[in-house]
Parts: sequence; structure tokens; C-alpha cells
Amino acid sequence: MIDYTDVDAKLEECSEAFDFYMECGEMPPSILPDDCLAGYMQEVIDSNPQIDGSDPTWVEVLKEDLISFFTALLEQYRILQIETMKELAMIASFREAAIEEKRMMWQEVCNTIEAGYSKYDVNLPGYKAQFKTDDKDAIFSALTGDWENACKAKLDRKERQILNRAKMQFEQICRDAGTQDYEDKKKVENYVHRYPQLKEIVDMIGRDKNPSNEEKDIVVYRFMPTTVAKNSSVEEIDRVESGDNLERVLPVELSMPEDLFFKRYATKELQQFSSPGKDKPRKIEEHRKDPRLTKGPIIVSIDTSGSMSGQPQRIAFSLLKQLLRMAKKQKRPCCLISFSVRSKSIDLAKPRNWRRIDNFLEHSFSGGTDGEQMLAEAIRVLQKGTYEMADILIVSDFEFPVPVPATMDKINKEKAFGTRFYGLKIGRYGVKGYNDVMDKIWVV
Repeated sequence: MIDYTDVDAKLEECSEAFDFYMECGEMPPSILPDDCLAGYMQEVIDSNPQIDGSDPTWVEVLKEDLISFFTALLEQYRILQIETMKELAMIASFREAAIEEKRMMWQEVCNTIEAGYSKYDVNLPGYKAQFKTDDKDAIFSALTGDWENACKAKLDRKERQILNRAKMQFEQICRDAGTQDYEDKKKVENYVHRYPQLKEIVDMIGRDKNPSNEEKDIVVYRFMPTTVAKNSSVEEIDRVESGDNLERVLPVELSMPEDLFFKRYATKELQQFSSPGKDKPRKIEEHRKDPRLTKGPIIVSIDTSGSMSGQPQRIAFSLLKQLLRMAKKQKRPCCLISFSVRSKSIDLAKPRNWRRIDNFLEHSFSGGTDGEQMLAEAIRVLQKGTYEMADILIVSDFEFPVPVPATMDKINKEKAFGTRFYGLKIGRYGVKGYNDVMDKIWVV
């Protein structure tokens, strides 16, 4: 039985299977042969020769359409599976029960089988007749085996019926709207050619080229923890640096999720105490010109106040789509924050949210701007394990005050841990002080 109860996990699996099939011409080994969604995905790809890879926009349109279609299906599948799992639990309980407990459960078992199955699925009358002559344990074992198989077969049959009923409507929608979706995405790409700053931003955040010589990672500071006792046999702790020495790792690293901890350990990115040695000078802070090689998460914060409506809105929307395409390709978590009077966020790492972007932004451009609330929301997202050390891009006219000292302290703290704050300023006006807040600002 294919597990469809975790909708987000299944959508992520479908997304990866789509990419794998486009690259290799076959489904990944993790996809089971009886997965009806994967089978239909393969059927759709094979019946659309225009997505041969020569035009990635067609591929992107079809993938988003499929993911949106599967999202609706999986919500129905999840309900069916929850009901099936309750029945399978009842079967398991009946199978393991002692004979007296089986007698107590017998009427409920009969009612469930009679209500859900024909005698061709589970021959309950036949089993009842055998109780008079044959071994009861063997009969119960055969009955529960047939019942379990019939239960799983019924689930599979219902799932395929739902798919077959829905796919005709889906295919019709794709024929009617697919070309329009394609043309809309092409319009988005035209903005990148019109404004080279947008491509530079995508390249910078995508790490597709080395940053300028002026960009330096400030990653090492003096660190004299008061909780460390003096010990003449141990070198004096002087600073914090990245590495994989578990004996010197900071306590905060041990509190992160296990999978993130091992990833940072494998790439030697754990924050750890370090000593300069007896003959080496002590350093207050160290600058590195080398770019960060790790392609971390992406947070895009778009100003949706009234002053950003019209052409600024279209520029912001175009850049967001390019960044999301890059994030999908590089398998990087991506979060969108919209802000005006209030801030709200949407996790684009979940495939189910891809289709929500249009509605999320198109009806939002009104009101004033609260920059403090936007930065607070960005920092809140940063503190989730998934978005640690993210690249943050703020798209705005920056017509709001610079951060208050408390917020600036939080920004500097996040920068020290590797977070980068970028800005795209749309328009001539705005507060100039943000040049000192952001690591880099582009102007359109």
C-alpha cells in the first residue's frame, strides 16, 4: 500500500520523480510499480513531446500543473487512507486476539465485512459454514488474510477511480490554459533581459559566479566565554570558527535538529571554540574574501504596499519567479514574505504552495509599509532550522525608516552566522541608510 497520508512528503517525492524522469527517462528506484500517481505522471510526460528539454518553460508549466493536480487528489487519498488504516488496525487486532476476544468482536467484524465487501471479495458465509467442521484458528487466519487483501484492493481501486474521473478534466484544463501559462512565464523571463540587475541577483544568490571583491564574509569574532575555567594545560580560547572538532563545538550547535547537525558536521560548518596558539597573535575579527560555497535557503521579502503597484510589482514578480525556478533546480528551501502594513509568509519549499504565488501577490499591493514588522518576520523565519544561514532578498522602494538599534543588533547577529541580506531598490527615492544595512543593494 502506497502511503499518501503525508501530502507534502508525497508531493516532494513526485516533484523529484518528475525531474528524474526528465533527465533519465525512467522513474527513480524509490517509486513503487503500483504507485498510480507516478504511473500517470509518466503517461503525461510521454504524451507531451513538446517538453523534450529544449524549452525549460514548457517543462516548468507541465510540472506545476501536475503538482497542483496531485495536491487536490492527495487530499482525497489521505481521507481514504485514514479510513483504511483504521480498518487494517481492526483486522490486526482481531487476528491477534484470544478466542474469547474474537467472540466478543465477531458481530462487529461481520457487520464491517458485510457492509464493505461482496462474497466474492470476502466469502463470509463460506467461512461461517466451515466453523462447524474445520480448525477454527486456521479459518480465522484465512478470513483475516482475505479481509486484509480485500481492504487494500478496495483502497487501490477507489484511488484509481478518483484519478480516472479527475484526469479528463485536468487534461482539458491543461489544453485550455497551458499555452496561456507558457506565455505568462515567457513575459516574466523578458524582464530579466530588460533589467540585467535581476539576472545579477539570481546569479549572486544562486552562487553561479563569484561575488565581487568587496563582498567578504565576516565569520570570526573574539569569543571569551565566562563559563570556561582557566586551565594552564589547555590553550586559551580566543574566538569562534567553523569546523568539525566535536570536542570544541558550541553548545548551541548540539540543540539543532539531528539531520542539520550531521550535514554541518560533514561540511565542517559547525561553530566551535578555537585557540590561536601560544605564539600566534590574537584576532578580534577575521574577514574572508572567499565566497560561501554552501547553497543555503532563500528568503524573498517583497514590499506589497501601494507604492509598489504597477511596474514595480511586475519587476518583483518576475524576479521571484526566477529565484523560485533556481531554488527548485538546486533543491533549496525558499520562503516568500509579503509586507505592507502587515507581514505574511508562505513556504515555497512545499510544492503544494507553488500555485498560490499568483493569488498571494496579485491582490496584495495596497496600504503603507511597516519595515520593522517585515524584518521581524524575516528573522523569525531565519530562526527555523530549515532556513538557517539563508540568503535574504528584500524587494522594495525602501520608503521606510532604517531598523531600530534592537533590530539592527539581530541583523548583525544573523550576519555573523553567515546570513546575507541583499536588497533590490525599485525607484529613485527611499531611505539611503539601507546601503549600510544590506550587504549589497541593486537599483532599478
